[in-house]
Amino acid sequence: MADGKFEVLLLDDEPIVGKRLRPALLKLGCEVEVFESPQKAIRRIDEKEFDVVVTDIRMDEIDGIEVLEHVMDKSRRTKVIMITGYAMMELARQAMEKGAFDFIAKPFKPEDLRMVIVKAAEALGVKLTHTQEPH
Repeated sequence: MADGKFEVLLLDDEPIVGKRLRPALLKLGCEVEVFESPQKAIRRIDEKEFDVVVTDIRMDEIDGIEVLEHVMDKSRRTKVIMITGYAMMELARQAMEKGAFDFIAKPFKPEDLRMVIVKAAEALGVKLTHTQEPH
């Protein structure tokens, strides 16, 4: 947590995912960096320690398990949350064994991710202000 900001890196090779989820995390008071390229995300992870990394499991060049392993090698403190399709439950289990904090199955709502981020923050001893959407 740099400067009291809760730092989140969000990686999904589908641009719509970052566009949908970033505003939900900003509402929590997180600093959010969105990546569509696993290579660029890994370079950024090398430069900076994030509190939470949210990564899709299935991407073309580098999969989420490799991203998870990279984060774990660099920072055991960082909580990694895997985004997985329903057919990927076996991979999600592997990810948990390799140190992922949690996983979230597609399709999911931004609110679902917010709840997992709040849980990850609590595990790091950080209280995020979770604001409910007005109906």
